[in-house]
Amino acid sequence: MIQKGIEQYNTGDLFTSIPTSLVLVDNNKKVLKANPEARKLLGENIESMNLEEVFKSEKHGIFDRAFQGETIERQVIKVNNIPIGFSASPIHNRENKITGAMIILRNLTEIKEMEAKLRRKNRLTDLGEMAAGMAHEIRNPLAAIKAGIECLTKDFTEESNASEYIKIILKEINRLDHILNDMTTYAALRPSYKTELNLNNIIRRSLIMFEEEMKEKNIRINDHYDGELTFTADEDQIVTVINNLLLNAIDAIEKDGTIEMSTIGTKDSIKFSIRNVGRKIPEDILPKIFIPFFTTKSKGSGLGLSIVNRMVQNHNGTIKAYNWEKGACFLVTLPKGL
Repeated sequence: MIQKGIEQYNTGDLFTSIPTSLVLVDNNKKVLKANPEARKLLGENIESMNLEEVFKSEKHGIFDRAFQGETIERQVIKVNNIPIGFSASPIHNRENKITGAMIILRNLTEIKEMEAKLRRKNRLTDLGEMAAGMAHEIRNPLAAIKAGIECLTKDFTEESNASEYIKIILKEINRLDHILNDMTTYAALRPSYKTELNLNNIIRRSLIMFEEEMKEKNIRINDHYDGELTFTADEDQIVTVINNLLLNAIDAIEKDGTIEMSTIGTKDSIKFSIRNVGRKIPEDILPKIFIPFFTTKSKGSGLGLSIVNRMVQNHNGTIKAYNWEKGACFLVTLPKGL
């Protein structure tokens, strides 16, 4: 009964239906058959082509071992800049002679991206621990210096030049303290406390918070909301993300500009974008903006966007920065659930 059931299957249908990329080749390395997944990955017209033509690899003869009777396992090759993992096995006829090979392929793009993301996360964790240590070591003597200088100010009059110098010193100490606070926030990101939030309401509150800054620069807001978007997240961290990105957009406009904000929801995620009509991000700087301590500003810690990036990652989300026709844009995608 079992054998009869198996015989009802058409092997051609199985070859076509299997969700893995399969390629069959003869002894001359000519592609005899490729299933739909393989054609989607390598090209619709690969049948009858030679393997070397299909893969166009610098590694010539990478499949030769399969034609010599060996099994090739878990090798990686690039095709059109796409990383592809493959295994290959020889095909034998009834006389046990090798008549060709079967190649199994897989697109490794997502896996490689995940590996790169994990490496970045590990590096950021190490850097965060170092930053926490630095902040701790610097903050104590800084506080003592500030207290001492504040005591000295009592001995100077308002007209004294020394008094002005002391004001500058205190201002710079406060700036250093702000940098240390950023370092501590980045290094010691607290565990998330997630609740159900309304994204549009959070954005509206942030716009009210920065209303005065935008009035001073004559910045208009164009905001577009896709329904009442609810999701589960840490409110403090999401507010920090939105505020930092909004402040970044305000800084990018010298005067008389526009900031466009929009939200959109899908079945599993929510997205929001903040883009300015104004200054773009130089293309050579764009890949570096989320790197800790990288900044092009004369003031600031270079940790603002790094903190934003880390908080988004803490929610298993993504943030992308790119230039559009009239300025720069940041797009954040977050899952709806925990």
